[in-house]
Amino acid sequence: MINIYELTCSTLEQLGHDVREQGSYAPNAKLPESFVTYQVIDDSPAGHADNKPTSLVWRIQVSLYSKRPAIKQGASETIKAVMLETGFMRVGGRDLPFLEATGHYGYTCDYRFYEMEE
Repeated sequence: MINIYELTCSTLEQLGHDVREQGSYAPNAKLPESFVTYQVIDDSPAGHADNKPTSLVWRIQVSLYSKRPAIKQGASETIKAVMLETGFMRVGGRDLPFLEATGHYGYTCDYRFYEMEE
């Protein structure tokens, strides 16, 4: 089986921004100008044989934050470029509210990754 956390993180590192699991920044930490977070939302068996799962579907949420609006505005295509190349399938995306306290704009999107059991 793959390590979905390692796969997601290494894929997103190609974007050139700091990459962390969602919620891993300390509450009072100084945030980078631009950064990416990810979170495994769920996993569910997609197939069974002999009462054992034969495939698994992971749902991953990816969020990009930046103090530069142009980076947020291009986030959908930027993230999609690396995620699709690695085998993730895009589900959808949406803008996040401006974070006045930190000055970050945000964009979040969901991806699915299908894994076949060996």
